[in-house]
Amino acid sequence: MTWLSTAPTFRPTRTVSGSYPRTARSGSATAILTPRGATAPLSRRAKAAGWFYGYKVHAAVCAVTGLPVAWTVETAKDAETTFALGLIDAARERGFKVRNAIADKGYDNSPFHDGCMDRGIFPITPLRQTPAVVRGDHKPRCCEHGEWTFAGADFKRKATKWRCPTGECKPASRWVKADRLHPLIPRETERSRKLYRSRGAVEREFGRLKHEWSLLPLRVRGLERVKLHVDLTILAKLACRLAYERAVALAA
Repeated sequence: MTWLSTAPTFRPTRTVSGSYPRTARSGSATAILTPRGATAPLSRRAKAAGWFYGYKVHAAVCAVTGLPVAWTVETAKDAETTFALGLIDAARERGFKVRNAIADKGYDNSPFHDGCMDRGIFPITPLRQTPAVVRGDHKPRCCEHGEWTFAGADFKRKATKWRCPTGECKPASRWVKADRLHPLIPRETERSRKLYRSRGAVEREFGRLKHEWSLLPLRVRGLERVKLHVDLTILAKLACRLAYERAVALAA
């Protein structure tokens, strides 16, 4: 099972003036369009009243079956990366063996990477442009013979092995401790690219939940009611899939 994550934004609760804004959807994100006559979003009055604009579903989706295995609902103001490791733990508690954690560029940070490594999971994320990346700290070692090549990884040592292209350097190879810039599955390898392409499973699943299983439009207010709505929607889909798999097994 591969862990994936994204967070579609639901319809906002209300504007400062109390009316419902319209929404314009693009992929899994939702842009807020303030209606005419409404006060500008996130004004001081709105912040003082504790209002927010929408909810987010954070989910771990199996890349093989395309089904959600763990999920949570939070307000849209909360950062997505804070819930990632909790979803991984929830999936493992339910008996799923998580081997790879595939996420978008927003999850490319040290806490997420180190948390995955501590759980025995390979993190797969695109590289985010940080000062270390701008300096080129993520690039392989170079010598007079050229750029060193990847020669394997040791998960127990949590390190990758890099080798001189000609083998003339002394030593001819070196171990590099795995971190966000140097993951155990280097981003330059075909294996990493192939794994990351499977992240589309989570986008397709959210599309099916929103447009085929009535996850949207949202007709309730309050975080607890939204959580109940999401739970019932996802559980209904999982129950139908379970019934289908059992019927296929019996027919065979």
